[in-house]
Amino acid sequence: MNKIKRREIELLTRKSKEHEIPYKLASDLLKTAKKLSYENHSPAARIKEYQDLIYFHTKNTN
Repeated sequence: MNKIKRREIELLTRKSKEHEIPYKLASDLLKTAKKLSYENHSPAARIKEYQDLIYFHTKNTN
């Protein structure tokens, strides 16, 4: 595994523990965000999209 990927996993693990969310949820959120393109959206629209994604994933994990 290369250094960048290993460091990404370490940071994601630390942040997921810090915010008390499952690692898988944090990982899925990042993967989903990377897949979607926000180039044509305003910052407010991006924030709304992220909030919707977080709500969707937390609703499904409970």
